[in-house]
Amino acid sequence: MTTIDLFNNAKDFMIIPAGQVIFEKGGIADHMYAIIEGEVEISIDGKLLDTTAAGGIVGEMALISSSPRSATAIAKTECKLVPVDHKRFTFLVQQTPNFALNVMKIMVERIRKLDALVLSMH
Repeated sequence: MTTIDLFNNAKDFMIIPAGQVIFEKGGIADHMYAIIEGEVEISIDGKLLDTTAAGGIVGEMALISSSPRSATAIAKTECKLVPVDHKRFTFLVQQTPNFALNVMKIMVERIRKLDALVLSMH
């Protein structure tokens, strides 16, 4: 089961137009978002870190750490997103171990991209 399978039939989705900020670095981090359709760009201080498409998630660190957002997410194309609060995230982790593993895999990939970005600046 993939991430998109878990959220594909969710009724609480939101449509975000291309170019709209989903969340900003330093902002309150109380939701992550599952991407059902479209692409989201994740950047830090104007430097592109990652582009995530349908089936991916953004803002996952919000539900693991209660610190402010570490990056900015902007809809590259029109997006259909499902917001996931802490209660829903905890339920998914408990009921769907593959979901938890997928979140960890995504975080590791983003940390590696951030490391590469930092190293390229020196």
